[in-house]
Amino acid sequence: MILLGLSFVGIRAIMADEEAAASLGFLRYGIATLMLLPLLWRRRIVMPPLKIFIIVALLGMLQFGLFHLFVNTALKEIPASRGAVIFALIPIMTMLIAAMAGRDSLNGIKLFAATLSIVGVFLAIGEKAFSSNNAPSSWMGEILFFMAVCCGATYNAFSGRLMQHRSVLLLTIIGMSAGTIVIFPVAYSEGLGSVIKGYDTQDWLWILYLAGPAAAFSLFLFNWGLQQLSPSQAAIYVPIAPIMAAAFGALILDEHLSSLFLAGLACAVAGPIIVNWRRR
Repeated sequence: MILLGLSFVGIRAIMADEEAAASLGFLRYGIATLMLLPLLWRRRIVMPPLKIFIIVALLGMLQFGLFHLFVNTALKEIPASRGAVIFALIPIMTMLIAAMAGRDSLNGIKLFAATLSIVGVFLAIGEKAFSSNNAPSSWMGEILFFMAVCCGATYNAFSGRLMQHRSVLLLTIIGMSAGTIVIFPVAYSEGLGSVIKGYDTQDWLWILYLAGPAAAFSLFLFNWGLQQLSPSQAAIYVPIAPIMAAAFGALILDEHLSSLFLAGLACAVAGPIIVNWRRR
């Protein structure tokens, strides 16, 4: 989540020069897939059954394709800080979807922890998110961001069990590849070749970070976490990412931090501690 938080800063920096959301997503996950592929060399890899392969590919389309499109399109309509508050709904949505699908149990402690995480994000960046200067002209941005949240929550709810006793590396590559394929037609319509030529050295350094530490490495770790934890235990960490994005934005882009930032960070960190607490 910390690596993902810094990626938001990189996306903002690149999108300030080139407003080509799909092209950025295609390059990010395409390069990330190429980075992970060599790790399969000389490994004993067992391909999953066709049914599992298809489900993983469909989930990858949601997480690495549609999610990226919805988020970056939404950020043209609403400020990133407001999107981050909506992003914090992922734990509750994950819990609800997983419970309805019989993938996880739902109880008061989990709901309390998820609500605490949302409060934490609101305290940390709510002052900027709901400033009158950032009022949108329509609800389209909020709707698109909520659709992205639904994509991410669905991925969290269903991926964990699929990865049990299977290669996390292979399934991560399958999901990323599917998302990259889905996003390619939109990237092509944006003029992918021209967009690539328009990136400068700083943009490419950010893209390499987005593809490597913030995609290939962080998403492999997240999928490994989904293998070890229940959907709700893993998803409760997600609200830490936008708070880290706000912190990195202040350090790198000289953005304003709310006076309640530390209180918000404390609430967001308390959520995972509560959900993952083990009584002896």
